[in-house]
Amino acid sequence: MKDAASIETGGAKILIVTDPMCSWCWGMTPEVDRARAAMPEAFDVLLGGINVHGTQPIGEFGRDHLMGIWREVQATTGQAFGFKLPTPLIYNSTLPCVAVQAVRELLGEPPFDYLHALQQRFFVDGVDINDLETLAETAMGLGVGRDAFLQAAGSEKVRAEVRFQINTSRDFGTNALPSVLCEAGGERRLLAGGYLDAEALLGFAEQSLGSSGKG
Repeated sequence: MKDAASIETGGAKILIVTDPMCSWCWGMTPEVDRARAAMPEAFDVLLGGINVHGTQPIGEFGRDHLMGIWREVQATTGQAFGFKLPTPLIYNSTLPCVAVQAVRELLGEPPFDYLHALQQRFFVDGVDINDLETLAETAMGLGVGRDAFLQAAGSEKVRAEVRFQINTSRDFGTNALPSVLCEAGGERRLLAGGYLDAEALLGFAEQSLGSSGKG
């Protein structure tokens, strides 16, 4: 493989289709971070959405089911989990996705750091990230002003963009998260679905983006 940092992307991107409440996405976070460290400009976020129409707190069966998934993800990836859930828990990622998009709008960059901070709070700390004050507090930890965050999170522009991303991601067969897309020349194509390590992500970057930057 070429030196990843030397690849010119020509504006093309590898899109990580992900979600703040996706267990396998959290499992892949260290690999995404390693790939980004090697090739910072190559990667971006596309929000996938989980149970976006859910309105009721999950019961004991749902909580046990999540714990089972978390154990599987930890066994496969080695990622940390706190194995505790907030009570009650509405397992709907719409508001956390809105928060991620709001931070993107305010910082003007792919919101990986905020996304991963929310995942840490949910999967390790057991904090309810469907709480607007929690979302604002987490954003403030990255230097985002509280009032600016709340205004952005409440805007129809941001919420419409989140709906568009969730609907768009499903057009590529990405109902199972995480997934990986290539975006180049105004077009997107599905590269892979499911957990990938950093080497695989960088391999996709070299194969898909290297040629895009040669002019």
